[in-house]
Amino acid sequence: MMFEFFKKKKPVQQDEHNVVGISSGDSTIVAIKQKAQEELWYLIKFMSENEKDEELFRYAIKTRFEEGSTAEHMWVQVSDFNDGNFIGRLANEPSTIKRLKYGDDVQILRDDVEDWILQDFLTNTRVGGFSSEYVRNAKQGK
Repeated sequence: MMFEFFKKKKPVQQDEHNVVGISSGDSTIVAIKQKAQEELWYLIKFMSENEKDEELFRYAIKTRFEEGSTAEHMWVQVSDFNDGNFIGRLANEPSTIKRLKYGDDVQILRDDVEDWILQDFLTNTRVGGFSSEYVRNAKQGK
């Protein structure tokens, strides 16, 4: 049930059509991360005040994973926030990072969050996802 948030039942092999290269210094990406950080309090507060029932609510964050000189930005489905850390499972199959795989348990510092999504099934709303349109357009070459 956990990874239904991303509409994948099984990991999908990444290829050049599923991965988009965007410089970490890209001004839009920097602005998106800043907006996500400024509004991250909303996700943290919502998580602390609501049930941790993934049938009602799902939470995800995007962050940068590094391995040597390689970096990849991936989503983590979050199960908890404790002592400044998000705890969850990797919700993408890494393309270049070899030490991680889809479903691995990870812990992410609050300051390392680049984007976040809150899916509320009670109200059928979604909050966050600041980078989604920009990344989708980059994949389509727009």
